[in-house]
Amino acid sequence: MKKAVAILVVLASIPFLTFGIVFLIAAAGGSSGSRILVGLVLLTIGTALLVGGIRWLRRLASLSTEALKAGAVQSARRLGGELTVSQLRAEYRISQERAEEILEALAAEGSCRRERRDTRLVYVFEGLGPSLSEKRCPYCGTELPVRIPVRQCPNCGARLEIKKS
Repeated sequence: MKKAVAILVVLASIPFLTFGIVFLIAAAGGSSGSRILVGLVLLTIGTALLVGGIRWLRRLASLSTEALKAGAVQSARRLGGELTVSQLRAEYRISQERAEEILEALAAEGSCRRERRDTRLVYVFEGLGPSLSEKRCPYCGTELPVRIPVRQCPNCGARLEIKKS
C-alpha cells in the first residue's frame, strides 16, 4: 500500500513539471512576469513531489525483508559475528517486532543461532567471527604467536606455517 502511494506521488509530479515548463516557455515569448512566477512555482512543487516520492521508494526498498536480511549479515560481520535486536533496530530505524522477525527468519534459515547471555538475546553468525592466527611448526608442533617476528622454528629450524582457527 505504501509503495503504491509513493508511486502515485512520483506520478503526480509529472503534470506539475510539465505545466511549469510550459509556463516558462510561454513567458519567454512575451513579457509576462506572472507566467514566470507560476512556472517557477509549478516546477518547485513538481520537483518536491518527485524528490520526495523517490526518497520514499528508496526507503521502502531498503526496508524489504531481503534487504534487511542482507543488512543484518553485514552488520554482524562488522560487529564480530554477533548481533542483537537493538543493534539491528538502531542501524535501520525499524520497529522491535520487525527486527525480531528478521533475525528469527535468519535463525530459521540456519544463518545464525540464538544465544541467551545474561538478560539479552544475541544472534551469533558462525562464519563471521574474527579468526585467530598462529604460527605452527609442521614437524615438532611448536605454536608461536603471529606477532613474534620469526620465520623458522626455534626448536627444530623448520619453516613456520601460519594457521587460522
